[in-house]
Amino acid sequence: MLNHSFNMTKINIVLGLAIVVLSFYTIIWHHQNYLLEEKSKVIKNQNQRIMAMRKQLLIEHSEKISGAEIKQKALNALQMKPVDPKKVRTVLL
Repeated sequence: MLNHSFNMTKINIVLGLAIVVLSFYTIIWHHQNYLLEEKSKVIKNQNQRIMAMRKQLLIEHSEKISGAEIKQKALNALQMKPVDPKKVRTVLL
């Protein structure tokens, strides 16, 4: 009977230690999840900033392609005259 009680005590001690160890692992796992979430937020903010800069560069590039900047340079630097819409004739085919 004493041996049976001693075995139950050993089992209870082992189970108690297992619960403590698993509790520590759970705390560590939650902390790692928290750090990963914070890192994810930082990366998401950086990604949004990069996308905004990319969008701005695309807009600037499309303005250059459209010729607005070239037209202004021609008017200012080369002192060309702007086109008068009244003097433009339309050609119908």
